This record gives sequence, C-alpha cells and structure tokens, in this order.
Amino acid sequence: MEGYASEQEQIESIKRWWRANGKSVLFGIFIGVAVLFGGRWWISHQGAQAEQAAEQYEQVLADMQRGEIAAAVDRGTRLLEEKRTSPYATLTALVLAKIKINEQDQDGARHFLQWVVDNATEASMKDVARLRLARVLLAAGDGAAALSLAQAVDITTFAVPAQELKGDVLVSLNRLDEARTAYQAALTASQQGGAETERLQMKLTALGGADAS
Repeated sequence: MEGYASEQEQIESIKRWWRANGKSVLFGIFIGVAVLFGGRWWISHQGAQAEQAAEQYEQVLADMQRGEIAAAVDRGTRLLEEKRTSPYATLTALVLAKIKINEQDQDGARHFLQWVVDNATEASMKDVARLRLARVLLAAGDGAAALSLAQAVDITTFAVPAQELKGDVLVSLNRLDEARTAYQAALTASQQGGAETERLQMKLTALGGADAS
C-alpha cells in the first residue's frame, strides 16, 4: 500500500525503543505506583503481565512465520482481550489488521484498525491505524469517512502519507483542486526521493500540477 513504508518505519522505531527501554520504563512506572499504593505484589503482578504480553506478541509473529494464520489471529485476539492497555496489544492489532487486508477481509481489517484508534496509548500508533483504516474505507468507496480519518492525522509526523492519502481521497470525491494542493504538500514534504517522489510527481502532473523541477 502507498505510504505503508513510512508508517512501518514509525512502528519499527517504536518497537526498537520498547525493546531497548520498555522494561525499564514499565519498571519505573510500577515503582512509582507502588510508592503511592504500596505492595510488592502489585509490582510483581504488573511486571509479569508486561512480560506475558511481550511473549504473546512474539508468538503471534512466530505463528505467522510458520504460516499458521488462524492460530495467529486466535492468539492475537486473546491478547487484545486480556492485555488491552499493553503497547504489545497495539502492535498485535496492527498485525491482525494486515492479515485481514491480505485476506481481503475488509470488515476484519476495519475492526482491528478501529481497535487501535480506540485503545492505543501512543498518538503515533493511532495515526498509523487512521491512515490504514482510511485506505480500507477508500477501497470500499467511502471517501467521506476516509477523508475524515486522514484529516485527523498529525501532519507534522506523517506529512507525506497523510497528504498523499488526502489527495487520493479528494480525487475519488472529484475535488481536484484540493487534491492537487494535497499532492503538492506531500511532494514538498518528501525527503526520500526516488520512487516516492516520482509517484507523487506523477499524481500531481496527472492533475495539471507543476513539475517538481
């Protein structure tokens, strides 16, 4: 999907940060709450919950690598139910949404992406889900809902995928002047060059926009 790479980079960055710092951050939170409320049991319990969520997430990925998709969906769905507030639940929901998209199950993809929008604690992860959900809605012909989601995305963090998506949606709604503006904004914000810049330039040129040169 267009824009997927930059969103995936954001997710990978968050995953790397959690691998490096997650345990210490969670431990610090546990200690702080324990100071307020007391009790070594609480620290031990919450630490165990975080470890379990991480292990379940890795198992979901392992199921996928083995091609055991049904097992991955079942295990992942249980993680969402049992560890709703864990950052690993958010990552799992995005994985499950990708599975459903690959299966061309739009309803399933919408369910898991909406779950992230409703439950993720990280604003950037909510925006990743909004972008992907908007594409699903656009593919289903619901341009108005897709545009609403795209406009809710933090433009400073996801300038290129958000503006490009807005352009795609606006084209579907026959709002061509606004689409041209959105594509131009995406092209201006693009720093990758190569295929991304060429793709954006092609879309802009198709609407009568100026050449990047």
